[in-house]
Amino acid sequence: MSVVELARKYYPRLWDKSRLEALAAAGRLTEAEVREIVGEEENHVH
Repeated sequence: MSVVELARKYYPRLWDKSRLEALAAAGRLTEAEVREIVGEEENHVH
């Protein structure tokens, strides 16, 4: 699995937004990918 796939799977249950931002800072995710993943979760109805 790629980092993006893992982030989609684990956010927000195991990885929080700061984890995604740390991955972006390390060059493993782009800022756009972080926004997409966080935005997807914010749009979900629980």
